[in-house]
Amino acid sequence: MRSPKVLLCAMAVTACSGTEGDILRSMGDASLPEASLPEASPTDAPLADTRPDAAPPRPKPEPLTTWQIQLSGTLDTTIDVRVYTADIETPLSVIRGLHNAGRIVICYFSAGTMENFRDDASRFPPESLGSPLPSYPNERWVDVRHATVRSIMQDRLTKAARSECDGVHPSGLSAFNASTGLDFSRADQVDYNRWFASASHALGLSIGLVEGDASLGQDLVADFDWTVVWSCLSSNCPAAAPFIAAKKAALLIEYGDQSRTAEVCPKAKDLGLSAIIKRNANLDAFRAGCP
Repeated sequence: MRSPKVLLCAMAVTACSGTEGDILRSMGDASLPEASLPEASPTDAPLADTRPDAAPPRPKPEPLTTWQIQLSGTLDTTIDVRVYTADIETPLSVIRGLHNAGRIVICYFSAGTMENFRDDASRFPPESLGSPLPSYPNERWVDVRHATVRSIMQDRLTKAARSECDGVHPSGLSAFNASTGLDFSRADQVDYNRWFASASHALGLSIGLVEGDASLGQDLVADFDWTVVWSCLSSNCPAAAPFIAAKKAALLIEYGDQSRTAEVCPKAKDLGLSAIIKRNANLDAFRAGCP
C-alpha cells in the first residue's frame, strides 16, 4: 500500500486518514463545529473563467524540489517549501496566500472513485458506479469509460483552474488493478489517464501520477509532469525511475520522524527523489524534510 486514505483539509475542514490499495481519498468531517469555520471573504470568491482553450502553463514541481503534503487538520501555511499539496476545497484566499509566499499549489481529489461528500456526488449515473470500497462502503469506483464521469472530472479540473491551483494530484488512476465490479481494462485506464493529463494541460495545470506502478509510469511518463511514490526507498523506488530518467520531479513520502532524515535524505538525493518524512498516513502538518 503506497497511498493513504485522507479526509478533507485546508482551512475550512478537518481530516484523518488510512490506507486502501493505491488510492487517496477524502471525506468531509461532520464533527467540525460550525464556529471554527472561517467567515467567507470576498477573496474566496472564484474568479471568472477567462482562460483560453490552451492556457499558458502554470509553475510545476521541479526535480529535487522542497515540498509538503497536508491532507488533514488546519493547513499550516508557514512551512518554507516550494510546493504545497492540499485538497481542492482549500479556500481561494489560502491558495493566494501561498502564491504570495512563492509557493506552487497542487490540489488533490480522487479521479477513480465517487466521493460521497463532494458536491458533485449526485451527478454520477448509477450505471457509472462500481463496487463500494471494502473499508469505505460510502465510496464507489467509477467507470473510466463513461462520458458523464469524464464530464464531472472535467468540471473538477475547471474548478482547480478557477481556484488558481497550479496543478492537480488525482488519485485512483490505476483502478484497473482493483476489484471495481466494472470490466474496464488496462488499456481503458491508460486512455482515461491520458485524457485526464490532456484536459489538465489545456487548462494550464500540471498533473502528477501517484499510483506507484512502474509499468503504468513508463507508459505515461510523456503525458504526466511529475510523480509521487510512497515508502519505497528500500527498493530504490522503481516506479519513480521513468520520471527521473525524463528529468521530471519525483516526490517521495516515507513514514517516521525526524530521526529518519539521516537515513532517508542522502539516499533519496542520490536517486533523484524529493523526499519528505510524514509521521503517519494521517498526512497532517508534521513534516521532516530533506535539504
